[in-house]
Amino acid sequence: MVAEAREKLINNGSHCMDMNNRQNAVQSLDLSGSIIDVNPAWLKLTGYKKEDVLGRHFVEFLHPDSLLCVDNHFPQLKDFGYVNDVQLKIRTKKNEILSVSLNGTSKYSSNGTFERTFCELSLNSSSCATTTEVLA
Repeated sequence: MVAEAREKLINNGSHCMDMNNRQNAVQSLDLSGSIIDVNPAWLKLTGYKKEDVLGRHFVEFLHPDSLLCVDNHFPQLKDFGYVNDVQLKIRTKKNEILSVSLNGTSKYSSNGTFERTFCELSLNSSSCATTTEVLA
């Protein structure tokens, strides 16, 4: 059932896993939650440079209000392979707080071992700017 739900999530295109995409902000995390890759849209959204974020733990970029939410959802992402509509507040390079929705899928090896996550961040309408404004 979990594998079917994961497959459905991936196949229905509900979120982007393309690390070269310039329109949808995507990050990839390792088992510990450290950032192993971000795409150009993620960098534009947050204002960081790639070398500033690779290897750092994702929680370093979160508002303290979001820490409990990550503690609750990241194990589900690792163990069950997906999360949908996780509401977070992320901190930009300019120390602005953006309200985002995170949809994520995990990638596993052929033997079922966790490899990495692919998470798309979408600005919520309550954020100061729209995705189009930030990514333009």
